[in-house]
Amino acid sequence: MRFIEFIAQLEVAFDPIRPAAYEGEFGYVVNSEEDVARIGFATNLNPTTAARAIEARVDGLLTHHDAWDFLYGLRTETLEILKRAAISHAYVHLPLDAAPFGTAADLTEGLGLRIVDSFALVEGLPCGRIGEAPSPMPLQTIAANLRTVTGAGVRVWACNDSEVRRVAVAPGGGNMTDVLREAADLGCDTFVTGESALYSVEYAQYRRMNLIVGTHTQTEFPGMERLCERLAAQTGLELIPIREEGFEIGELLT
Repeated sequence: MRFIEFIAQLEVAFDPIRPAAYEGEFGYVVNSEEDVARIGFATNLNPTTAARAIEARVDGLLTHHDAWDFLYGLRTETLEILKRAAISHAYVHLPLDAAPFGTAADLTEGLGLRIVDSFALVEGLPCGRIGEAPSPMPLQTIAANLRTVTGAGVRVWACNDSEVRRVAVAPGGGNMTDVLREAADLGCDTFVTGESALYSVEYAQYRRMNLIVGTHTQTEFPGMERLCERLAAQTGLELIPIREEGFEIGELLT
C-alpha cells in the first residue's frame, strides 16, 4: 500500500465526517512512493517525534497536531527531518476531536462515564462530551481514572463539596472560559481537560465546577490509539505508538 492509499483509508475511517473539508485541520506530505508497512503515531509533530519515528523504522507518521508555524523554525526543521528520512506524514486534528471514536469520546468513556451529550462546537463539530457517572463518585476517583488512562500527572481543583455526577470532558486545550461556561450552563459539576490558565481556574472556582487537568498531549493520545486501532483493522498495516510522556510536566521547584 502506498502512503496516498493509506490517506484514502484514513479519510474513510471518519465517514461521514470529511476531513479534507476542514482547511488547516487535515493534511499530509508524501516523502516516498514506496509501499508502507509500518506507520508511527503520536499526538504532536516536532523534531523529537520525528527522530523517534526514524528510530522505530516506520514508513510514515500520523499525528493529531501539525507542527505550528508560531513555534518559529520548528515546523521547517521537522519536515526536513522527515523528508531526509523518506518518512511521509499526515495529521488530523478537528475531525479526530469530534469523531465518535475520537479524543473527546474515547477519554470520556475511559473515565468510566456514560456519554449523554456533546458540546464545544468548532466549525460545527462537537469537540467535547458530557458524561454521567453510573453512580455519584468522589472527585479523586475521576482524577485517578484520568491518571490511569493517560499515564500522566493530574492536577485537581476541588471547587464544590458534592460528589461527581456530571462531567464535561474537553481534551487537549479545552480550557477556554467560554467552553467552561457552556459546561457549567449544561449542569456539569466537574470539568476535565489538558491545560489550565489563571482564567480557567478562576472561572471554575466562580462557577463552583471542579477542574481536573492532565496534559494536552496525554489527554488526546488515547483518541489517537483508538483511531489507529481502526486503521490497523482496515488496512492490515502495523501502527506503532510514538510515546511522549512527561515533557509537558517539567520540574516544580519550591
